[in-house]
Amino acid sequence: MEVLIQLLNYTVLGNEIWRILFAVLALVLAPLIAKILNFILNNFLKKWADKTAVHFDDILFNSLNPSMTMFVFAGMFYIGTQQLNQGDYSAVFDSAFNLLLIFPVVYFLIKFSTEAIAFYLKGDKETMRKRKVNEAAIDLLMQIIRIALFIIGILLVISNLGYNVTALLTGLGVGGLAFALAAQDILKNFFAGIALIFDKTFGKGERVQFEGNSGIIEELKLRSTKLRTYDGTLLTIPNAMLADNIVENVTKVPRVKVKMTLGLVYGTSSKQMKKAKQLIQKVLDNHPDVDEKSTTIYFNHFGAYSLDIDVYYYAKKLTMADWAQRTQMKEDVNLGIMEEFEKAKLEFAFPTQTIELKKED
Repeated sequence: MEVLIQLLNYTVLGNEIWRILFAVLALVLAPLIAKILNFILNNFLKKWADKTAVHFDDILFNSLNPSMTMFVFAGMFYIGTQQLNQGDYSAVFDSAFNLLLIFPVVYFLIKFSTEAIAFYLKGDKETMRKRKVNEAAIDLLMQIIRIALFIIGILLVISNLGYNVTALLTGLGVGGLAFALAAQDILKNFFAGIALIFDKTFGKGERVQFEGNSGIIEELKLRSTKLRTYDGTLLTIPNAMLADNIVENVTKVPRVKVKMTLGLVYGTSSKQMKKAKQLIQKVLDNHPDVDEKSTTIYFNHFGAYSLDIDVYYYAKKLTMADWAQRTQMKEDVNLGIMEEFEKAKLEFAFPTQTIELKKED
């Protein structure tokens, strides 16, 4: 026993063996303690929070979950190193502890703030629809908060490493003009993104058409917008291009409008043309989704190989977002017109060419 006590009291680098073993044991136990605390957090505290009417505790525990392990390592490092005779290295140990603490604190604040904003400002989809929430503006706010907290974390790390943050910021201010010149495109896209968001040009999930590309807005960020085309391709478009060009927001069309031209053969009589218009009107009047009061049907012009009837009609309630119902309505109307024309023996025209041959004497 005396030998063991002497061994534990043996000094290495200014510290007894027992002090070093204590510090090592604290670090070795850190993963086990973190695992136990995460188990309590996930299986007891979060379940308890789910039962409460207040959502704040849910956000708090969800934010703690990923950073809990880093907090435990920082705490066990502090407990272990406090038993050491740090001597001239006390500043090094303090800096190491600060670094271990900065990362989980910044990570926790980023996750907590963004989750709180998402819940209290956004809510669920039904709440956003009722409140007419500008989701893109809230996403922008969340991105700015993330960036701001991340920059603060970097400045704290730099300060902790012994650098003069004030002098560094002064130097950045002097070089700000050079940076702005070098990052013109980035800044242009950044401010264009802010303009698109607050102008409410389009929002996440809306259907748009842009320079021949049609699809659904999947994500709107500060630098670029992601557009998922109908064939599944994901396009990443710089915001400056969207701000400088015409973007058609199909979702905001109040109701579907359909235009089509029907060409009848030149053998069609004027009486048959009138009959054709009546049959088209009949089909439109009988369809439940067509607004019969907003239809226009007229004999437009004499085409190269057909007598053209232009037909315009609107849906009662369907918008461009109702893709399945919209296409079904158009198909029903087209089939109905075909059936009525077949019964009346009216013929659709197709490209034809008449060649006259003259016999020379």
